[in-house]
Amino acid sequence: MADIYSVFNVHTRKVIAEGFDKKADAKAKRDELCKDSHDKWAKKVKEEKDLAKPFPYIVVKGSEHPRVL
Repeated sequence: MADIYSVFNVHTRKVIAEGFDKKADAKAKRDELCKDSHDKWAKKVKEEKDLAKPFPYIVVKGSEHPRVL
């Protein structure tokens, strides 16, 4: 399995999950990890309309991505 995409924690600055061939698979894992913060955001956004959706986990290029040096 190629390591083209990984899921990265913004706060701890560590890779949480790696080894995804497709970006969609990595995004699915990211959404699964972000579920708690998105649920909290959904409750708060009712009061504060301009509140940005939090993404504590993001998808980044893995070690075997063709554009990684």
